[in-house]
Amino acid sequence: MATISMAVNSGARLWSPYRALYDVVVAAIFKHQPGSVHDLEMSLRKHKPDFISLLKTPAKNPVHRNIVKKSATEGIPLRGEQRTQTFSQQFIMESLILSDLFDMDELASVELLMAGEQQLPNYPGLTRGLVAVLLYYDGRRSIVNSLRTLLQAREGRTWTVGVTTDVSALVSSFTDQLVEEGLVNNILDLIKSMDLTLEMDKLQKHRALGPPKHKKQVTDLFEEIKLSLAECVFCLACQQPLSKKDTTRLIGHLREDNSVTASNTLEPVLLCLLLALLYCFDVGILDHEDAESTVEKLPVISDTSYMTDVHRVLMSTNQHWVIPGIKATAQFAWGIMLRQLSQYPLASGINELFEDDESLLDIAIDNDVFAFLKDAIVSRPDFHQDEFFTKRIHGLITDFIYHMPLKVKELRNRGDEIARIIIAHEAEGLEVPPQRRDLENMFQLISDLYSKDPLGLELSLEYWCPPETSGLHESMYNYRPPPRQVALYKFVRLAGDLLPPPLYVPYINMITGLSRGPQSAQHCFHLLKMNGVNAGGSAGSVSWDHIFDSLNKYFSTLRRETTSAMETSHMYRAPPIKGIKIPEQDAIAAVLQLTKCVAEQNENCREAFCETQQWGVIGVIFGLVSCNIPTVLKAELFLTLSALAKTPTIAANIWQTLEATQIIPTAATSELRGGIQVELDEIESRNEEYPMTRAFLQLLDTLTDIPIPAGLGAGFRAPGFDPYLDFIIQSVFLKFNSRAYRKATEKWQVAALCLTILCKLLREHEISEEDFREELVEVQGRGVIPSSKPPGHTLMLYMLNDSTLLKMILHLLDDTVKQYEQYSSSLGKDWLDKASEFCLKMLECTLEKEDQFERMIRDTGTGVMVASMDRLLLSINPRSKKADHLINVAKFVVFNTFLPQHALSAVRILYSVCQSAPVQSELVGLFIAEETISSDLLHGFVECLENDEPEIRVEEKLDQKMVEFATTSEVRNLARQHIIQLLLHAMNQPAPNLAHWMLGFEVRKPVHRTNLQNPGIMGSPKTCLHSILTLLDNGIGTRRGPVCLTESPRLAELSYHLVYVLAANKDTSAPFLRFIRTDFLFKQLHHLPFRSQEAGVSLSNHQSWLLKTIAIELRITALNRQRSQTQRLLKLLLSDTDEEQTTVLQPVGSEEPDSMFWDRDTSIYQPGASVYSRQMSTARQTRRKLLCLLDSIGLTEMYPQPLELKVFDTKLIEQVITSCERRTQNNIVYCDVRQLRRILINELNNQQGTMMAGQRPIIMEEIQLILSTVVIRNAFRESVFMKRQAFESWRQVTEVMLTACPEDLLTGETRQMVIFELLQDLLVKVSDEDALPELTAPVAGVILILMGNLRQCFLTDPLPRAGIEHKSSYQPFLDQSATPAAVTEMTGSRTLFATSLQTVLKGLLGYILKSGGRAQRSRANLYGALLYYLQIAQKPATFTTKSSDEASVDRVLGEKDTEYEQLSKENLATIHSYGDSFMEIVCRDACDGHDIGRMLALSLLDMVISIDYFQQWMAFLGAKGYLQHLVDSLLHDDTHLQKILEPNPAQLKTLYIYQSKMSLLTRIGETAEGAHLLLRCSIMQKLSSCGFFDLRPEIENPDVSQGMMEDEFIPSPLARYRILLFSALKLCLAILTSHGIENKDVAAQVMLFLMSHGEVINAILHSRKPSMNLATLRELALTTAVIARASFHNELGLEYLDSGTAVVEFQGQRTRIQRQMLSLLTHYSFSDKFSKQLQKLEEKHASEDAKAEIALAYEEIASNIAAFCRSLLTESGPCSQYSRILFGPCLEEGNIRDIQASEELQYANLGANQSPNLGIVVYQLKQCCTRFLAVFDSHRQHSQKLAGIYDLSTEDLKELAGLGSTEKMSSQQRQEIARKRLQKIVSYKAKELQHYAYIIENCLFILWRHLEYYLVHCVPVDQQPHVYQTHIRRQHNQIRRLQEMTGMNSPVPVEHESMIQPQFEELSRGITRDEMDQLKNTAPAVINESLFKKIQDISQCYSKKRSHYCFTEAVVRRIKRLLRLHTGS
Repeated sequence: MATISMAVNSGARLWSPYRALYDVVVAAIFKHQPGSVHDLEMSLRKHKPDFISLLKTPAKNPVHRNIVKKSATEGIPLRGEQRTQTFSQQFIMESLILSDLFDMDELASVELLMAGEQQLPNYPGLTRGLVAVLLYYDGRRSIVNSLRTLLQAREGRTWTVGVTTDVSALVSSFTDQLVEEGLVNNILDLIKSMDLTLEMDKLQKHRALGPPKHKKQVTDLFEEIKLSLAECVFCLACQQPLSKKDTTRLIGHLREDNSVTASNTLEPVLLCLLLALLYCFDVGILDHEDAESTVEKLPVISDTSYMTDVHRVLMSTNQHWVIPGIKATAQFAWGIMLRQLSQYPLASGINELFEDDESLLDIAIDNDVFAFLKDAIVSRPDFHQDEFFTKRIHGLITDFIYHMPLKVKELRNRGDEIARIIIAHEAEGLEVPPQRRDLENMFQLISDLYSKDPLGLELSLEYWCPPETSGLHESMYNYRPPPRQVALYKFVRLAGDLLPPPLYVPYINMITGLSRGPQSAQHCFHLLKMNGVNAGGSAGSVSWDHIFDSLNKYFSTLRRETTSAMETSHMYRAPPIKGIKIPEQDAIAAVLQLTKCVAEQNENCREAFCETQQWGVIGVIFGLVSCNIPTVLKAELFLTLSALAKTPTIAANIWQTLEATQIIPTAATSELRGGIQVELDEIESRNEEYPMTRAFLQLLDTLTDIPIPAGLGAGFRAPGFDPYLDFIIQSVFLKFNSRAYRKATEKWQVAALCLTILCKLLREHEISEEDFREELVEVQGRGVIPSSKPPGHTLMLYMLNDSTLLKMILHLLDDTVKQYEQYSSSLGKDWLDKASEFCLKMLECTLEKEDQFERMIRDTGTGVMVASMDRLLLSINPRSKKADHLINVAKFVVFNTFLPQHALSAVRILYSVCQSAPVQSELVGLFIAEETISSDLLHGFVECLENDEPEIRVEEKLDQKMVEFATTSEVRNLARQHIIQLLLHAMNQPAPNLAHWMLGFEVRKPVHRTNLQNPGIMGSPKTCLHSILTLLDNGIGTRRGPVCLTESPRLAELSYHLVYVLAANKDTSAPFLRFIRTDFLFKQLHHLPFRSQEAGVSLSNHQSWLLKTIAIELRITALNRQRSQTQRLLKLLLSDTDEEQTTVLQPVGSEEPDSMFWDRDTSIYQPGASVYSRQMSTARQTRRKLLCLLDSIGLTEMYPQPLELKVFDTKLIEQVITSCERRTQNNIVYCDVRQLRRILINELNNQQGTMMAGQRPIIMEEIQLILSTVVIRNAFRESVFMKRQAFESWRQVTEVMLTACPEDLLTGETRQMVIFELLQDLLVKVSDEDALPELTAPVAGVILILMGNLRQCFLTDPLPRAGIEHKSSYQPFLDQSATPAAVTEMTGSRTLFATSLQTVLKGLLGYILKSGGRAQRSRANLYGALLYYLQIAQKPATFTTKSSDEASVDRVLGEKDTEYEQLSKENLATIHSYGDSFMEIVCRDACDGHDIGRMLALSLLDMVISIDYFQQWMAFLGAKGYLQHLVDSLLHDDTHLQKILEPNPAQLKTLYIYQSKMSLLTRIGETAEGAHLLLRCSIMQKLSSCGFFDLRPEIENPDVSQGMMEDEFIPSPLARYRILLFSALKLCLAILTSHGIENKDVAAQVMLFLMSHGEVINAILHSRKPSMNLATLRELALTTAVIARASFHNELGLEYLDSGTAVVEFQGQRTRIQRQMLSLLTHYSFSDKFSKQLQKLEEKHASEDAKAEIALAYEEIASNIAAFCRSLLTESGPCSQYSRILFGPCLEEGNIRDIQASEELQYANLGANQSPNLGIVVYQLKQCCTRFLAVFDSHRQHSQKLAGIYDLSTEDLKELAGLGSTEKMSSQQRQEIARKRLQKIVSYKAKELQHYAYIIENCLFILWRHLEYYLVHCVPVDQQPHVYQTHIRRQHNQIRRLQEMTGMNSPVPVEHESMIQPQFEELSRGITRDEMDQLKNTAPAVINESLFKKIQDISQCYSKKRSHYCFTEAVVRRIKRLLRLHTGS
């Protein structure tokens, strides 16, 4: 236990716990956070000893001191950790110094020092010891502020903070206990012991004070602690008066305290305690009838001895008061309280005290209580900022007037008597003896008390009571004023009656103070007006008539006296004034101040002043200004004019008078100098005081609040503001720094006033083209001169050049920065702040207008020369010899704590400067040049961001004028927001940029190599990134979620946006995501979706940016195989149980973990969820977070109502609204409401006439309606944009999750369930009738992606059963068990999800039907999704042959076939249930519409027709004419398709539409009915007429590429042509196949199509040399396939040919094609040369797939040639005797090793009538047999590998997967890749076996027919000629009879016999006996048993498994019999 008690806490017991306590107290009392009561109760219970022993540090302990000294070797245990920590000797020494400094326990000092070391990143430039000092005071401040907050929350009589009853009861009970423990006494003792001077000396002695900033921080903390202690007493006294003991203790403290300032005002602490005492003496609550419970708690009532004891203390004369005024104030308040209590029945024994009330007041008044209250209390600058201070003094004075009327009257009488004495002495010229001035002091006190009202309390209204007949305001006051108000008004009114001259000025000052406020000013105006001559008789001295009459008299007198002096040039060298005495000057000044105050506060009074002709206010004021009077009076006159100028009409009059009086000489008509310029240079400068200049600047400031008159000075000079602007700049501002000032404050006041005007002129200047054109004006006496420019234009020229004005502004900024860096208070600091602020705003305004100004210069071509502001700011500072102007600007961010407006302007300047990338790069160099400056600036930005003041709902973009009136909290929040906007903008610039430096990235090396660290780690400073992440993390893990969402939503949105930008930026993505990967995104995701209801604003954008960042994180982690992070995020997104939702750390005392998941649906059943997963789930079922996020996104929005106008033309207004529309950075179109209003108001003002005057209110109403509608439209567009962004972010997460994340993390049934749930929810959302098309359009794309993934889930082949026991080392995280997967494998997932599939299908069809004509893009996506869906029901093609022992697997596959068929039937039934409307939509989109939509609609028709067994869709296409339209469109597209074949076509969309169209037609042609429909639509005739088929590009080098040319992104012309040709050839094949080769009519039409483009066909067939180009081979394969199937009939196309010539031409072309086909047999035989060519492909690094595709195409060509030869044989005759003989009897080629190596010599010169030998067929047969057996063996081996995929070694898997040795991939992924590769190989091998088997069968048939003919029926030509001719003739006749028997229409015409006969004679005519003998001799050797053995093996292993009847065996038997019978073998 001793070890634990001596352990140190790294959080510092004297700092961290107190900070946490303050946070808890604020959360419970001010923020009213739910659930904070428990935390507050626990914290108060824990810290109660700290409150009782307030600010008492643990005492020094020798034992602990010894432990600390030994800690260098033995160490000190750390609390909460099982280790000890050793410290350096330097650390030990510092901790002991800290202990001695604050007289605290040594271990506590160690803790403070440790905390200081941890907090070093927050205090750059300080040591840990200095930081520890700050933490010490900060901890003390935290506990004192916590106590003050608790005391503020007490129930009482003065205020309420709105806490709940629970919190109120808890706080009241706790604080009552503290008060009982002597809290007030402890606080007063602490205040007495706290002396700032002694504290600073002590700190300085121990070297505990650092630089000026640190010293200021310590000073501020110390003073705040002391003031907070005093405020604790004040809060206690305000809510409930202190007890007798505490009150007497407080009186005793006040008696001994002498804390006063240099100006003799009370220090804040003493003032607070004095006001606390005054509240103790406040019994005003007795006047409230409903305050019985509070009254009972008053000590004066509840404690009988309270009044006696306190009265005795206050009446005692034995005790000395250090400040007598405090005693007088206390006695004054006590006396008033006695008078108030005397009116109520109280306990007996104290009534005699009431008799001392007047004596107490007399004593107080004799001790100058009024003067003390005025000078020591009310005169404090910050007094009026405290509401309760002001109200208490107000109550004290009004109570005195109301309850002590006789005493007030006595004061008046005494004042009158003193005034008479003074007048008598002055009349006799005697010196006035000292007199008491109590009444004057009282008047002045009232004046000073109410002269300022920053809080808008308007307490002075209580002094005014309207007369019974008020005239103008009669209806406003319809109640009887209370007696108190009547008494106060009576006091004001009677005090002015018969007023003696010495009291005149004080009285005027008093009513001036009471006139603060619009209503008070109105009352004052009426009072003085009623006192005038209009009331009857002579005017009273306190009346407007008297005042202005006197001023006119002064003006008349002074004007006469100065008549002669006006002739000289020294009229402004003021001689002694004879007319106005000093008292009169004071009176004039007083009445002018009164006039100014009334005019300033009330517009009606201003107008009344100027409209009263007899007063002549403006004229007399300007007249007095031109007279010889003191500058002080002139200043008051100018200030009065300034007040009057607030009304625009009066201001125009003042402008004219100002110009006429030439106070500033503007007209060059006189050579004499005069006016204010001379006064400034010769009088004020000599006096070193400038009141008149300051007043005149204020006048100009007010006059420029409205537009300057356009014709100002016209006729005598160039009209404009130029003379006044020159005076402000040249005469005042540029010289202010070189003039002498008696008061330092005045210097900065002059500068601030000048800059205020300049900034306003610059800010309000609208740049226009006219300002850049030179215009001339005619001036009287001067001719034509250039016109003046607007002042804003002139200022822009000054600011955009290296002018003296800009230099002075930059010089002033440099001066102020140096002063601020001293962190010392000085006189005139407020004006210094204002001057520097407007300097920054001048730069800011210039930067905002610079681009437009420079653009206008370029557009107008003017000769004005300007420089960019950013370059001017990067110029050299002449004072420092460095380019540090921007550094000076940025330093104002460092001063953000006390200059928030400056910080905001500085950030805006930096934002504007950073628009240029080069400037930004230089700026980064400036900021990092010096480490100290860099550290300070960076910390300044961090401090700005860490401001924790909550946002107030203001407009997002405040202009300059609005920012000026914003509160400090608003400004601080705006500064924070602009910093992040600066970061966002800078992130778009090249690296290194300002954002990289502010966020802590490397700027001296590549950004992506940055290794971000937490503050303090490896010397890392605290950056803006840390502040932003801290802001977003605050509140994470609690039920409320991130605190920033509710307290600063706008800043939070920008922060989330910045997080996304950092994650998406290529330079910062890797280091940033690595830095936040630990838990930031994971914890943030826990709180999604955000709750907008609690925040009070939409949080959609916040959620969008966060989701986009999560999508990037998922993508990056999946790409980098960071499996655990990906799995963690996916689990949180997709988990449907709450077992994983408790992982977020909860703070101590928070609610249960599951209660934070408000967004979870606790229903057990989920739509689409698996029955098995629901049964086996043990955790509570919840709704997936991904679905909850989708639920939070709305797709509905109400459209704004259209405008309905009566006065304005709606169309014109809509055009005006459109002209005012702008685009934001987010591409949102919004209407500029201010510009629209300006246009409408100008239009209204331009309308003149009496009728318009009557309609003006109606027009204004419509203008307001228009503006309101535009605002609603803007909100609508913004809302739609936000919802689209929200859905877009959700889409990104969903798509990345399904497409980029590893599939093994989400596999099987769970993946399908997730997709089904997403699809169903999306389809439900879009089915809402109120859903906007703009919002539902993106949904179609997501549905497409989801459906594609769903299809992939169903199409993924299950792993072989043999590998089931080999499970992956990574278990899918959402699999509840293995049972559902097993069940799915047995029953089929399509059956298990049948209901869900149909639900999705119905939703898709409904969505398609709902989409209108404008939603073609959405419908295209939906067509794609529907295609994916229909592909789910497609049965996958088998890829391997099965052995006999795989019967069970076949049965399983058989069941799956039933499953596919069942799903297809259900799909078709669902589609048909939507009737013709759905068919109509699809067909219409297929024929017309968006190109992509047409393609997908055609593909959809293709798919639906493929499953439409009842052919309803096909019938619909034919019946409605859509099919005919599609066929006819082929000719319509012919021209476009011809253009596509050009080398550089404009577009390729027609090509792809044609391809889709032909695919559909091919699908239709695959059935007999469909082919019949196509032929009826003349499909072949249309294709024959298409000219693009004849435009086949030439082939330059067919062997250049082995790949598919059509796979190129932009296909070559030849590839494009082949796409066109292939589609047509496939259609021909489909029609031929559906009708069968027996259909002569179809074959004829196909052959006619081929013959119509015969040149192309001949070109394709003419290429005899085999090419290894895949596209060429496929082209030849398709062509030969069509020819082979269309050549079954001998006579074709005769009925389609209209002439004999056409018949002969047709037959000739056909014969040519037949010969070309026969010639291809030799070229496409499987020789060794072909094998070598394939081997060369591997050497050229061709892919295995390309090689296999080439081989398959080659084999297909060989198959087609063999089939063609076989068809020629079969169509020529039923047996070999009558068959056409194609090959010669020679078999020598059968023994050649490589026929292609020798065929060129033997067959290159074959004549037209020569045919190849039969040996070629034998050669092909042998090669195919050999290759078949090799391929069969390879097929078997790969099939075995596929079955045992889990048994393969790692090296085998890598080889199969094609992975390198360094490729990192999981074993499961390698197995999946290897499995897919094996499946593809097995599929290729199976196709090769089919081709080889087909070729073998055809070659055997050809061989048998020819052998039978040659060996049995052939008669050699040289044996017997007569026998030969007879044999031939018999053959011919038998063929004719055979044709008649088989149904031929008629015998072959005689004229055609000559054509038929040669076909049978061409071979037999040239066969000799020697050839026959050679055939018989070589046949047994060539066709040997070895060949038969191979054929038999092939038959056994392949053919018999496919059919019970073996064709090859029958043919082989016949061949063997022929050879045995006729060759003797």
